[in-house]
Amino acid sequence: MGNRYFRSKPLTVGNQIFAMERHFPDFKVRFKKGMATWVGTLQPSAASEAYTVTIQYSLPDVPRVWVVSPELINRPDGQRIPHVYEGKRLCLYLPGSGEWKKTMLIAETIVPWASLWLYYYEVWHATGEWLGGGVHPYSNTLNSKRKR
Repeated sequence: MGNRYFRSKPLTVGNQIFAMERHFPDFKVRFKKGMATWVGTLQPSAASEAYTVTIQYSLPDVPRVWVVSPELINRPDGQRIPHVYEGKRLCLYLPGSGEWKKTMLIAETIVPWASLWLYYYEVWHATGEWLGGGVHPYSNTLNSKRKR
């Protein structure tokens, strides 16, 4: 817990690599020029597709997550994929809201949030309704339900 006198220091990229190796040993990591890049598989439920994802992280940036395969696609009725940035980077939290901080472990936040995002993506594909709530990056409209 921090206040204006005692602030937590950001976790290093090394801390993040160690935690990912402990929590997700099947994710492969590459570390180059201060940036960690993990590639691994997430399956949101037993009935779900298995998704290959890439997570990139370097300080002072924020983690960035993409689905490598299968390709994320719009709904057949033309609805665009909700909660993605340009390049289909996943929108997992509202930037600047404090939902994610550099003092948090990617393995305990970003990875579970990505898996939950994929679950919501599958439900959205089946129903046309995004159940994850949150703010759509391309429209700045707030849904009535929270994202997580």
